[in-house]
Amino acid sequence: MRRQGFVATAGVAVGTAVLLVAGCGERSASDAGSGPSGAAAGAKAPAAATTPPGVAEPQAQQDALFPEVAARCANAGTARAPSPSASAGVPDGALDDPSARKYAENHAYKQTMELTPQSRCRGDAHAARITTALRATGRAATLGEAELRAALERLGYPTQGGEVHSSGGTVGFSLWIPGAGPCLTGTLAATPRIEAHGPYLEGGCNEPRGGH
Repeated sequence: MRRQGFVATAGVAVGTAVLLVAGCGERSASDAGSGPSGAAAGAKAPAAATTPPGVAEPQAQQDALFPEVAARCANAGTARAPSPSASAGVPDGALDDPSARKYAENHAYKQTMELTPQSRCRGDAHAARITTALRATGRAATLGEAELRAALERLGYPTQGGEVHSSGGTVGFSLWIPGAGPCLTGTLAATPRIEAHGPYLEGGCNEPRGGH
């Protein structure tokens, strides 16, 4: 069954993710090794992140909704992530082969925006949060769409736009974390499999269908 994309948040998702990729502040080389242990040894504390205006407000909204995640990732790195390309994930030299180059071009639509270390930390924390809650039900592998939707809503993740779906008898979801993202995509099992990732270049958190 074809998954439905975002209805209300797709534009915000992609726009915010692009700003996260393009505008997050960078730590200087002198700060790269600092952290709790470094501070105890007298090392210079990490520089504060410079958050672009377009990201600051949705990030603040997310932090208010999920303060435990904000606290967990407060000291996560803020290095700028590389931009995706059609050759991402292809071994060095492979694109010298015309067939490999064609394959990469045909599957470029599956590329997602890369995550900054800060977004990766938040995404992984949300994935762990949902996994823990679903496993606590004792029947994560047998939850239906309605039950999964209700569970996600209780945890603070809106599901009004087709985020929950079934495919081949397997129930799963793809959603944008309220505020600054990133995306979470998961499938139900005894231990739910949930991955944090950036929006697809074609928009939204659902993997697009197609190719050439």
